Amino acid sequence: MKDRYRVFLAMLLSIAVLVAWPFVMHRFFPTPPEPTPTPEEQTTERQVTPPPPPTAPATQTLARTVPTKPTPAQITAQVAEREIVIESDYWTARLSNRGAVVTSWVIHSYPRDGEKRAIRPAEGDLLELIPKDLPEGVSKPFAVRLPWSPDFAEQLNHATFQVEGAGLESNKIKLSEPLHITFTYVSAAGTAHKTFTFSPESFIVDVNVGVTVRGSPQPVEVVLGPRIGDQSDKQTGSYSVPPQVIAFTREGKRQQFIGSKITPAFATVTGVDYATRTIVLDKPLASDVDSVKLVADKGATLLGYARVIEASPDRHSLTLERIPSGVGNGTGVAQGTDTLRQGYRWAGVADHYFSMLAVGDQISEIALTSFEEKTDEAGKVLRDYPSVAVPVAAGAPLHVFVGPKDHDLLASAGQQLHTNLTDLIDWGLFSFAVRPLIPVLAWALKGLAKAFGNYGWAIVAVTVIINLCLSPLRFYSSKKMKNAARHQPRLKELQDRMKKLKENPKKNERELMQLQQEQLAIMKQANPLGGCMPLVLQMPIFWAVYLYLGSSLDVRHEKWMLWIADLSKPDRLYILPIVMCVTMIASTQLTPQPPSADPSMKMQRVMMTWLMPIMLTWFFFFSAPSGLVLYWMVSNVIGVLIQLVINKKTAHLTAELQGGGGKNAGLPQPKDGKGSRRSTGLRQKMSDS
Repeated sequence: MKDRYRVFLAMLLSIAVLVAWPFVMHRFFPTPPEPTPTPEEQTTERQVTPPPPPTAPATQTLARTVPTKPTPAQITAQVAEREIVIESDYWTARLSNRGAVVTSWVIHSYPRDGEKRAIRPAEGDLLELIPKDLPEGVSKPFAVRLPWSPDFAEQLNHATFQVEGAGLESNKIKLSEPLHITFTYVSAAGTAHKTFTFSPESFIVDVNVGVTVRGSPQPVEVVLGPRIGDQSDKQTGSYSVPPQVIAFTREGKRQQFIGSKITPAFATVTGVDYATRTIVLDKPLASDVDSVKLVADKGATLLGYARVIEASPDRHSLTLERIPSGVGNGTGVAQGTDTLRQGYRWAGVADHYFSMLAVGDQISEIALTSFEEKTDEAGKVLRDYPSVAVPVAAGAPLHVFVGPKDHDLLASAGQQLHTNLTDLIDWGLFSFAVRPLIPVLAWALKGLAKAFGNYGWAIVAVTVIINLCLSPLRFYSSKKMKNAARHQPRLKELQDRMKKLKENPKKNERELMQLQQEQLAIMKQANPLGGCMPLVLQMPIFWAVYLYLGSSLDVRHEKWMLWIADLSKPDRLYILPIVMCVTMIASTQLTPQPPSADPSMKMQRVMMTWLMPIMLTWFFFFSAPSGLVLYWMVSNVIGVLIQLVINKKTAHLTAELQGGGGKNAGLPQPKDGKGSRRSTGLRQKMSDS
């Protein structure tokens, strides 16, 4: 009994100590006041509380040596906003300490064959690669993305950083040697730094980024984009490449994503509560997604974007920052960001002629985003802003190429970075056959352009040379096709006869075998594929010319004559496409064709001769660059002249074809006399019928 009493008394004393101890500590040992947040931090929408570092053992080790929060002296004081202009021999960049981002990148020229080649925008005076007046919610180039804390990322992208670096007393710097600029920011939530390294004659910028929370380094991603390209270029259509995300995997696969195809709708809204700003989805949202895009009409109408404030454990119910107007049951929901987890050599954003690419040793994933801007309440998309976030390895710089998609420039930069940046240029499915021809074609066009002083006449000369070199193949092809056309009536005759005999195959088995042997003999001599094979051999050359003239910077802003002031733009008077259409019709009429009394065959020939060239011109050639149309037009003109010469040399075949003679000429005769008489009798019987 006495032991129980002592245990009970010990428990009461322990409880009394536990309850009284906080009051004693607060009375005699008060806690020092928390550091006062800076005005920059006070402007944030809500308190940023990053999660603890992902590695628990490292966190426990650092907790003994690093304070959980910086002292007031360590916190970045209010810094005035500042813009730094950096000029090189080829480009001018503007950096802002608000977010430590790049706000402008203007290209003046680029090296070409040991010289400085000027480059101009589609319109205006300056070739600006970065969009101005970005919509709210779109990150600027080199902003940070922190999937583990979007709030802290937003704070960093709007905070003013301190600027450090040698020679930064002035806000305008002309590069004569490598320049290092470091931006630092320290707050109660964490610290961040960005270091940019620029070189005077290089298009490569080294970027080193680090974010630390409670003394522990955190994973960080750098945003490339959005919508990198010539901002004055308004050309659209199948011959123009809009800004898009492009990446190259370590397995050698090229990936590209246009803005409208990034983050398609994956779920449907099944419930909406505007009062609590809550929506219910039929499929769960991924755990690393912090924003959504809401669309209607199967993705054709954009309703708006919304940030995810809270999600239920199963990720089916989402509380949004706001619900855009028009959201209801059946509304499509897409992720604001789509993360692709795969090893990449490089990734970035590029348009038809320019690019911003990041090359890193440890790019294990990329995050794709495309913000669509709508023109009115109807939800029609005016333009999209595709961008990609690339992870930065701790302590290792990210190499970023910013410049034109010139083959030689990309090859030089790729050699410096030990990667294949030339794969940025899309040579199509037949790149294995086209790639070897591109250097030869570029060399010929550049050499002739210097000789003529005009790139248009260089295209004309190269087209003439190509057609003359391929004329023997054209002659062989025409001869084969005329030979096939000469035997076409006899083949048709045999096919009709065999069709009748197949009605009773057992009875007519012997005659069917004889007809089949004769048919094979004719087809061996008059193989129509023999006429097509030379055309197949010419295709890589034509495809190489098409791709080079459609994407090379050499053609951009180059004149030909009179009204053709830019070979990279369509002919505004449509003279070249119309002339090309006429040459297509003439070329088709001169092509040898077998005679036929079949009305359907005659109608097909009329459509191929007249309707097809007109339709192709209307749908494709009116909007094609003038350089390409010039090439096709000259190729057709030279082709017509060569065909006239070929027709003259093969006039005897044409006479036989038109006269209907030579039906059985050149056919092998069976050695057996009986078979020969049977075959002759069969032919006579078929002729009589």
